[in-house]
Amino acid sequence: MNTMVVMEPVQKICSAMRLYKSQSSTYIRWGRSNCSGIDTELVYSGYAAGEKHTWSSSYTGGASNMLCLPNNPELSDKSGSGSSFIFGTEFEGDQFASDSNDEDVPCALCRSSNTSSSVMIPGRKTCYAGWKEEYKGILAASAYSHTPSPYICVDAHPTYVNGGIRNNNEHLLYVTAIKCGSLPCPPYKDNVQVYCVVCSK
Repeated sequence: MNTMVVMEPVQKICSAMRLYKSQSSTYIRWGRSNCSGIDTELVYSGYAAGEKHTWSSSYTGGASNMLCLPNNPELSDKSGSGSSFIFGTEFEGDQFASDSNDEDVPCALCRSSNTSSSVMIPGRKTCYAGWKEEYKGILAASAYSHTPSPYICVDAHPTYVNGGIRNNNEHLLYVTAIKCGSLPCPPYKDNVQVYCVVCSK
């Protein structure tokens, strides 16, 4: 038997396994400073941040995404433009947890090993078959009368930034609810909170 003929398929399998094990995907865990998923590691923890919820009726622009700023930044020594700012995020209301109102929001960037995709699924609290759960929670965003922000999945058991209950009223997060109309009810239901789950595969 030709040993080389036998070894080639084995080498291909080993190479494929090494490639699979080197794959990973990342996601942000909003409302916590650690990662809890299986085979998941913490890249960094920090502070949720975004655009100020309102300036005045004349100023409604600015960024619409949110950032997870690391807790060990490398800072510039140059002044900003004065036209674009990042503000810390706080929970508005006690719907996230019984004591969440005005608390500042932590976050964590997590790396999930042996996966190639991580997605946030709104309207579910479990992952579809074949996907692994990283964390679950409730959907949140800015208020419709404020500057825009993305929908994010806030952990079902949020923690808070130490010393962060100052009610600065800068970037604010509200629990999101369903509105029936163009969105069919059923299967949805009017004015209820929206579950969410972050899944990897």
